[in-house]
Amino acid sequence: MRESRKRLKTNFILVAFLILSTSAVAQQITDSRSTEASLASTLPDAPSFQGVQNTAPQKGEAQSPPNAPDTMGPMGPVPPPMTNARLTLDDKFRIYTHQTFGPPAFVFSAIGASIRLSKPPNNYPNEWTDGGGAFGRIYGSTLATQTSKRTGQFFTEAVLHEDPRYLPARPDSNVGGRVFHAISYTFVDRTDSGARTIAFSNFAGAASGGFVGMAYLPDGFNDPTHAGQRALSEFMMIGIANIAGEFAPELAPIVRKLHIPKIVPAWWVPEHPQHP
Repeated sequence: MRESRKRLKTNFILVAFLILSTSAVAQQITDSRSTEASLASTLPDAPSFQGVQNTAPQKGEAQSPPNAPDTMGPMGPVPPPMTNARLTLDDKFRIYTHQTFGPPAFVFSAIGASIRLSKPPNNYPNEWTDGGGAFGRIYGSTLATQTSKRTGQFFTEAVLHEDPRYLPARPDSNVGGRVFHAISYTFVDRTDSGARTIAFSNFAGAASGGFVGMAYLPDGFNDPTHAGQRALSEFMMIGIANIAGEFAPELAPIVRKLHIPKIVPAWWVPEHPQHP
């Protein structure tokens, strides 16, 4: 029963993150269409989501980098979309710093901490379950988990030349195929040259995020068993973020049709790089 409750709380957090992150991406896509002309001068040859899908590299086919890479797109828990631009180490670092230290990282960590504090695990000590101090500890734990996860991913991507972006499924894929593609991309992603590779960065990031808690969590939750469970949860989060990125474009028309007010502040996503 205890494990079932923990899984329900974890799933609730994952669903909340998925809804919020996907909505943010959809709103960004809606806004980007209205500013496409103004971005053209600073982002030459920046492809749309449909362009990304149509130009998805085939087996063993390398991506051809244009003159100036467009490294930014949907951010926060959702990975930026793949383009034909090859990323430099500096580009990867910019993505890493925004996802790790940008506003969405602090906002989503606060949401997760609030949900966890509302119904903490059994046998948590009082200082982790009651009052502002408890929220601070859980919030700090959530930030540490995400920071360790992103850092593990970044260093692995840098060393093994993995591309941190998400490559959507082919345009003719059905819903089931797109979901399968998003989940499988958690296990097998792309290198900087466009070739398929085992997603070592996802495994390293999930392990880093799961085991860092052994350094500060209370007794009974700082053992290898709980660390492994947290690592599995973080790996699931990567898959859910991929699903959010896969279906985010479909939400843009819904956002416009329902006249949903703007929910994404300007500081939510990083600025596009400026080119002379």
